[in-house]
Amino acid sequence: MGRINLDFYASDLGVHMREAKTFVASVGGSPTNIAMVAQRLGVRAAVLTATGDDLAGELVRQQLTDAGVDVRWVHTIPGAPTSMAILAQPCPDEGQRQFFRLGPADSLMTSAHAAGLPWDELDIVLLSGDAMASGTTPAIIPDLSATAGRHGIEVWWDLDLRPSSWASLDSYGSAVHPALSKADVVIGTEEEFAALLCLGEPTRSELVKAVSDLDLPHVVLKLGPDGIMLITEGVEETIVPSRSTNPVCTVGGGDATAGSLVAARLSGWSWQDSLELAMRVAGYTVEQPYCSDGFPTMSQLGAHEASPTVSVT
Repeated sequence: MGRINLDFYASDLGVHMREAKTFVASVGGSPTNIAMVAQRLGVRAAVLTATGDDLAGELVRQQLTDAGVDVRWVHTIPGAPTSMAILAQPCPDEGQRQFFRLGPADSLMTSAHAAGLPWDELDIVLLSGDAMASGTTPAIIPDLSATAGRHGIEVWWDLDLRPSSWASLDSYGSAVHPALSKADVVIGTEEEFAALLCLGEPTRSELVKAVSDLDLPHVVLKLGPDGIMLITEGVEETIVPSRSTNPVCTVGGGDATAGSLVAARLSGWSWQDSLELAMRVAGYTVEQPYCSDGFPTMSQLGAHEASPTVSVT
């Protein structure tokens, strides 16, 4: 649940935005990307979000439909624009992006838009930190989390910090931190957890200590090129290294990580195998251009290699 975007990527990699001549249109927004990743890896996924009654909304809705994601809860809000962004990738680890989010439709959802969700069919509800930034959408998130809890559905949070959405990093921490109290899994980068906890620029050991003290069942700390760390009940359990050897566009690597963890856990995989799959999927994704166009299927990964004991159905 959260942001949906129409992204325009500079079609030539290795150029600055000012040099871009042509662009590739792609559906985006972290929660939407996560649903696409899970769907491509073999589990059913839907998105609760909203677009405007505009051509950009039609395009992203069609791309989601083509990807197999359930769009019954992708609502249309007349008079509000579909969120958009332009992106360029001067080098693999340097992304230039500008969001166009002036009262976007996905920030204007109400409880009526969440009515009719198929609670008896859901196993995980994933919420986005960015969805807490503005508009009316933040008001419906506590009820979604509480309703999921009453149905025995796991609540996952992707911290999904977009600094341009917030007046300050302190305002991000003040809004998102209290909302995590009922979370089963929280996923974020080092920068996102530092903002969440208002830590400034901690060392990694300082950050891990602070995150371990959050008293959450499971925390997944994304370490960029160093891989991924799992902290369970405040205890660091494992670090799995990254699997990319030739990244060309790191946009989408984090969403690929979160989506594959969702898919693996829903398919009964251990956390160790789930983390290994996440690094395989992220590694594959960052070696492709244009983010959501690069999310793999299990067959593209080599399904027989994804886990030593479990296959996705």
